[in-house]
Amino acid sequence: MDFMDENLKKGEQMKKGLLTTLLILVFAIGAFAADGPVDKGSMMLGGTLYFMNQGGDYYKAMSTTGDDATTTIGIMPEFGYFIAPSIMIGASFEMLSETTGDDKTNGLAFGPMVGYFFNMDDARAEAKGGLYPYIKGFFNMGTMKMEGPWMGDETYKTSITQFGGMAGINYMLTNTVALDFGFKFSSDSFKAKEPIESDEAVTGTTMWFGAGISTFIY
Repeated sequence: MDFMDENLKKGEQMKKGLLTTLLILVFAIGAFAADGPVDKGSMMLGGTLYFMNQGGDYYKAMSTTGDDATTTIGIMPEFGYFIAPSIMIGASFEMLSETTGDDKTNGLAFGPMVGYFFNMDDARAEAKGGLYPYIKGFFNMGTMKMEGPWMGDETYKTSITQFGGMAGINYMLTNTVALDFGFKFSSDSFKAKEPIESDEAVTGTTMWFGAGISTFIY
């Protein structure tokens, strides 16, 4: 009987401990709960997906392989957390896949991102229909891999460094989902890694304008 009583006491203590932990979690979540998309404690998941196919006599003539078409797929997801009203920190990613015949190029870059969102109407009863202009800055590092007959059936790897900014506006389609119109500018630097490593960088710039979808969790 003493053994059973001891187990019952331990069971009751575990239940009380679990209940206390759950209550702490509930209060903690409530403390960080946000009232709007860009309030402290909100999270944002966004990104852009694009597909491009170039074909015909012109692109065949310009192709180094003589193939008819080049297919490009790009994905640019991002994640952010609002550490204060309108102020977001997070991460941005950029993935690229390009195919021309048997020649393939794949790239991946990611890094930190900071942003500021302008709340155009604090008095709105709901987020739906609201406008949230923004500015963001980012710094990405990654790798690009090229392989195929044009490369002599070798695999070439290049390091990528990008830094730049974005400006745009989110239009709230619902209280949590927004249509994102944006402009992006980046300064790009490439260095050969394999099969020959080089310290000399080749630089360029990228400008991009497009639309995507963002989801706010609050």
